[in-house]
Amino acid sequence: MPRRSQVHPIIVLLMFCLSSIPASADTGDTLPAFDEVTIGSGFEFIDSGPTTIWSSYGPGVAWGDYDEDGDQDVFITARFDHLGQETAELLGYSHFSEIPSNSSDFIALDENATGTTHLMRNNGDGTFTDVSESSGISTDNSTTLGATWADYDGDGDVDLYLSNYGHADLENPYGTGAANQMYRNVNGTFVDVTIESNLGNPGHSSASVWADYDHDGDLDCYSMNFGMIDEYTNQARTESNILYRNEGDSNGDGIPEFSDETKEAGGVYGQKESAGADFETFIGPALTIQLTGPVNPSAQMSFPAGIREEPTGSGMSWAAVWFDADGDGWEDLYIASDFGTSPLYRNNQDGSFEIVTAESGLNKQGTGMGAHAADIDNDGDLDLCQSNFGPNFLWNNMGDGTFSEDSEILGLHTNTLVNWDCHFFDFDLDGDLDLWFGVGRINLYISSQYNSLYRNDGDTNGDGYIEFTDVAAEIGLSEDDKTMGVALADYDNDGDLDLLLAHADRSPRLWRNNAVESGGGQWIKVQLHGAGASLGGSNSNGVGCLVTITLEDGSILNQHAYAGDGFLGNGDPSVFFGLGNQSISEISVTWSTGHIQSLSNITENSVIDIFEIVPDEPSSNNFSMFFNIIMVLSVAFLLYNRL
Repeated sequence: MPRRSQVHPIIVLLMFCLSSIPASADTGDTLPAFDEVTIGSGFEFIDSGPTTIWSSYGPGVAWGDYDEDGDQDVFITARFDHLGQETAELLGYSHFSEIPSNSSDFIALDENATGTTHLMRNNGDGTFTDVSESSGISTDNSTTLGATWADYDGDGDVDLYLSNYGHADLENPYGTGAANQMYRNVNGTFVDVTIESNLGNPGHSSASVWADYDHDGDLDCYSMNFGMIDEYTNQARTESNILYRNEGDSNGDGIPEFSDETKEAGGVYGQKESAGADFETFIGPALTIQLTGPVNPSAQMSFPAGIREEPTGSGMSWAAVWFDADGDGWEDLYIASDFGTSPLYRNNQDGSFEIVTAESGLNKQGTGMGAHAADIDNDGDLDLCQSNFGPNFLWNNMGDGTFSEDSEILGLHTNTLVNWDCHFFDFDLDGDLDLWFGVGRINLYISSQYNSLYRNDGDTNGDGYIEFTDVAAEIGLSEDDKTMGVALADYDNDGDLDLLLAHADRSPRLWRNNAVESGGGQWIKVQLHGAGASLGGSNSNGVGCLVTITLEDGSILNQHAYAGDGFLGNGDPSVFFGLGNQSISEISVTWSTGHIQSLSNITENSVIDIFEIVPDEPSSNNFSMFFNIIMVLSVAFLLYNRL
């Protein structure tokens, strides 16, 4: 089928100033709506830093129950003008380099180069309290873009990993990144254990995603770097990523140590160039971002030829997702890369990875910003979304290790806006997954911005393709704010997923999903509890494990548990399923150990806690049985002789 290319933010598209919001199809169905509940929640007072109209750095959103009281708390990351160009223009300069270093304008430039982070505790009544200071997490002068909650030490509570960007200096790039931070959760307060854990990625970091990629029972970390870009000069530098392997607590201080396995795992750098040493990053030479076709709203900006096609990635990583792409039970790694090809690294099940971008059919150039994976068509394999500046990608998993990019035929290819976040979730609880895109402008030449929520209408005409309808405007979610980081969570514990949108041009907005209250369908919420590495089980929150639900009509629903997803996001660690009017025949969990644990007699519209049962090793069972038989025969022989 014909494919459009996509437009990139750097291009001066004076002809492309306004777009019209698409009208939602009138199906006659009553849709659940999202009610904005920001006012009175506490989020209306959040100030993450200087508001920006087109700069693309923060804020992000991370949900996690840090105080273990049963509801989801949230961490909001910083917002800042990373280069100072937008600040300079507001002050009347054509470029930030023109601002005198001894002037008050330079002070303003410096102040706008950082922002503020916030930890908001869920009070359980729809309100949130800012506990940033009392929790022990530094808040001011921050360049934290991404935050991920992950139980890195396996003690049962979630810890917080911060991805810090630092400052951009394309002329002298090294040393301008800010080291990432690992905060250990100690009874609801946080201790910085970055040095002890070795997790201080020194690069210009954007986000992290966590999974037990080697299936040894603890969580490993893939930490991403975006590199640097100057929208004024169209210059950019790439930067390599780091794969951290959890080695456990070898010195008994309660803090696991992580090793840099990026090279040993097969060069999982997110680009062709590799770092010179462990725990370091490689920053590439200055590159000119160039137009690859005639100037038009569907034109594409990319790196020069020879770099943009690189199957290992462009070296500018905004997001990634760990998911089982080939159905072998092991998490593979997909990296949403800007200005080029987004790579897929296949897990070889031995601690190493193999680049399979081309073989999988994923070698299509885009401007990757967000990524998420789920079974959108309920065919038993996991599909993939990628948000772009320009038409988005929906990669349909063909079940044989290959993907087909079907966004155009599915009606998702027309959105030429600046799409940052993408997420699959069943907002209306009808049993199939819908698709969300968060939108925010990135330069002075694109003024239109509105979010999209594509309702999954199923294969209505029998051609084998799902029909999608954008209902964001109809249910109140389109808006015109500059949406950046987004994350989903059931903050009110009613069974459906709510949305927290972090904006660059205003305070965050909290949207409550009323699908349960409006009778949108039945649901189930699954909370996984792995047995942990010490017992030979999976990680404590079941991150990376696959939950499968069989409905009474034989339909199969599949979803992963994630730690880090979308764009600058971290969602509710529970796994949510809409069921429509169906009942559940069985729930099964494929743990990282490979063991499949099944449950039946499930009550719908409830929360299910599944605790991993680690089976005994067959050899142990056989030995134990043999030993018991010998003991019984020996006792019988002794008794017989006495008689």
